[in-house]
Amino acid sequence: MFKGKAIVLLLLAALVMSAAFVQSPTRTVRAADEYTVSLGHNDEFGSFLVGKDGMTLYTFAHDPLNDSVCYDKCATSWPPLLVDSADKLTADEEIPGTFSTITRKDGKLQVAYNGQPLYYWFKDAKAGDTTGHRVGRVWWVVPPATVSTLRIPDLGNVLVGPKGMTLYMFTKDTADTSNCYDKCATNWPPLLVDKAEDIVAGVNLLGKWGTATRKDTEKLQVTYNGMPLYYWKDDKAIGDATGENVGKVWFTVVPEIAGVNAKGDGLITPDGMTLYTFAKDAEGVSNCTGDCLQAWMPYTIMDKDRLNASSTLKGKWATITRDDKSIQVTYNGMPLYTFKNDKKPGDAAGVSDVWPLAKP
Repeated sequence: MFKGKAIVLLLLAALVMSAAFVQSPTRTVRAADEYTVSLGHNDEFGSFLVGKDGMTLYTFAHDPLNDSVCYDKCATSWPPLLVDSADKLTADEEIPGTFSTITRKDGKLQVAYNGQPLYYWFKDAKAGDTTGHRVGRVWWVVPPATVSTLRIPDLGNVLVGPKGMTLYMFTKDTADTSNCYDKCATNWPPLLVDKAEDIVAGVNLLGKWGTATRKDTEKLQVTYNGMPLYYWKDDKAIGDATGENVGKVWFTVVPEIAGVNAKGDGLITPDGMTLYTFAKDAEGVSNCTGDCLQAWMPYTIMDKDRLNASSTLKGKWATITRDDKSIQVTYNGMPLYTFKNDKKPGDAAGVSDVWPLAKP
């Protein structure tokens, strides 16, 4: 009798143990290195995208949406993140955003994040290295952001949400207050966060971030320089911007082109680099050519990019087209430059009587 009860108890214990090992129906937990893309962390950037072995991933500012222009020598220095097939692409579930693949000219599949192809940098030696960030001021680390930027054909650089979808502003809104409710909010869904501290701005984004409490849900809507941000119901894919100029009151949001340094005495680029003017320039004319360009890089934007700056900068923003067809930014008529020996934000090694700070 006792022996029979013992057998029954052993069988019950085995059933309990086997149940404990049944796979959870929610999701499979993977080790970070099992993903094609996962998250790395450091003090400078917080979280950022990494590939296998924790090596940092980057985007290239010159890449068009869903396409790569980095080949040959460029691709040797910046190896693309590749997968054998789209169905083998996996990403950590903690990363908000849209992952896809693009087909390179050699037929290989490169991973893209929110429409931007991803690359490694050949000088990064170990996991956590981010030495490719800011190289040429066109290569950037990729944080998973609440709001980042995307260059859209015909509109240039605009703000997009966590999954790469275009964001808009409503000219009938007022500072930190939304006037879009009911049917309007159905057509133009607000960008929401649980709390203000959840807002993560992408790299190279100047401006003031905040929230507006909505009357319909009491939820917090993200604001940029006081303007609430929205999506448009008819945008279906990354790169769509069909809400531009709808009713002549809805517009894509242009990120700020420049800001003011910590001391308040000079202009800086969105990534914090000091801007200079050249005493030998004339209004609307650059006289920095030839050898001058070895040390002084014209501050340029890309075709279709629009100019926007903080309301605290009252001067006139414009552009000139240089002989090489690049588009150089001017402030109060004076062309703007960065200096090759400035290595990090805050550096101002080029200041002289001939090369003064660009004044706010």
